[in-house]
Amino acid sequence: MKQILMAAVLVLAFAGSAYAQDQRTRFDDIRSQEEADPSTAFTAMVALAEEDFAPAKDRVGYYFRHGIGTPISLAEARVWYARAVSAGHPWSTASLARLEIELGNEEAALHMLQIAVRTNRPGTRRLLATAHIDRTLDDASDPELGRRMLEGMAADGNANAVRDLIVRFNWNRLDGQASHAAVALVVRTGLGGDVRFAEAALVYLSRSGDKGDRVIQTRALLADVPGMRDRILSPERIRLAADTRPDQFWRAVEEVLANTESENYAHTASTAFWINKNAWVRVLQKELSALGYYSGRINGLMTKRTIRAQNRFCKDSGIWTTCATGPLRGSTVRAIADVIARRKPDV
Repeated sequence: MKQILMAAVLVLAFAGSAYAQDQRTRFDDIRSQEEADPSTAFTAMVALAEEDFAPAKDRVGYYFRHGIGTPISLAEARVWYARAVSAGHPWSTASLARLEIELGNEEAALHMLQIAVRTNRPGTRRLLATAHIDRTLDDASDPELGRRMLEGMAADGNANAVRDLIVRFNWNRLDGQASHAAVALVVRTGLGGDVRFAEAALVYLSRSGDKGDRVIQTRALLADVPGMRDRILSPERIRLAADTRPDQFWRAVEEVLANTESENYAHTASTAFWINKNAWVRVLQKELSALGYYSGRINGLMTKRTIRAQNRFCKDSGIWTTCATGPLRGSTVRAIADVIARRKPDV
């Protein structure tokens, strides 16, 4: 009898394991469809979630939060993340807490995270630390506590915590400097191909003020890591050119702007302007000439002819109120660059 019972238990265990494996396979298959057919992926993932598969519940919450295959609904995302937490999905607590913060429920998020940290829910200690630093917990925010938490995690070798720390320095949410060990880890991981770390390291080193050959060379290597977002890369290439090609900076500015995506053009142009105003004026003269507003020399000088051409362009473009504050003010440059970007074909 005992042998029969044991055999029955083994059969049931195997069947349960096979069913779970089938759910995991279906989950992975649906994930692979998200980009090509988000609507179908959403419908299939909801069906899988209704089978009480915790990862699917978490993913449905993600779909609602980001509008994948369905309209964005933070309320629905909250419901599904909560279901995933109840089903035991380890990462859903952090997702739910992040959503509570986004919904303005800071007290609930703080309480949830404090409990989750004590029970070692993945991702929650980092989220609590960054929430403190970013002051998203309202009056309960304690940036120094958040910094100590991240530094403790970094000391334990948590690479993502190190990156979070570096990013907060980049955003000017922390004073001082990161440790050499933290910077070295982010640089090393970035150069190894992780673009998130490469971006963080590049911005940090660029803003560190260190103009040594080794740092500049490292920045150049980081800028070549594939997959970097243009909104990070284009301004950083401008800053790098200022340190590596000062005599030909104007040429580098033209090269970078020619390959900058339209939505990032104004910010990149402003970066060049604050480094060298003549480099921007040269670009301005070329752009106004191509649009039929300017017919003088391309010399990078804000001459009377250049100002008159710029003023006509501003009036025709409906931004004269901004331009009237001055031909070489930052707000004027950004407004003009924004209009120019909208008229250019996307790269």
